[in-house]
Amino acid sequence: MATILAATLFAGSALADGWYSNERTVEKGIRTGTTPSGAEYRIMPDKSASIAKDGVIWVARCKIDAINDDKNCATFDAYERVLVGFGTTDRPTEICLPGHNFPGRTAYLRVDKHKAVETGEDGCVGGDYIAQMLKGRRLVSRIVVWPDESFDDDWTDLSVLKDALELARYVRKL
Repeated sequence: MATILAATLFAGSALADGWYSNERTVEKGIRTGTTPSGAEYRIMPDKSASIAKDGVIWVARCKIDAINDDKNCATFDAYERVLVGFGTTDRPTEICLPGHNFPGRTAYLRVDKHKAVETGEDGCVGGDYIAQMLKGRRLVSRIVVWPDESFDDDWTDLSVLKDALELARYVRKL
């Protein structure tokens, strides 16, 4: 009985080494808390994480390269329309549209009413584009889908992006 009580007390107490001081461990080792902006986050035992506010969800994840053991991290919206890749650094190195897959064609990104930016054939632009994304509220994307060569326009809410970038940096250190 004392073990159950101790486990319950521990699960409800803040973690001293958490991302934020209000972080708690809940069921099966899942860590949860709230950022100063009011976004709720969850860090899973496998060190992947998600952050959400007002129905907007972003995910942060790192993968270890099987050949060179590099830790490559990224954050992306829950629908995987936009991916911010960090590679092996603590800053964005590329912004990509994962659904763009038509060979020889480019895609487009547009933040709010700013001029659209054309990607490379891989559907990516450089990490410097993050500055414009952080100032915006909405990112519109236009990809070309194989094999139909049809355009697919979509949009992504950027309201949680700043917290998602910080969460990706934190998860990288775990």
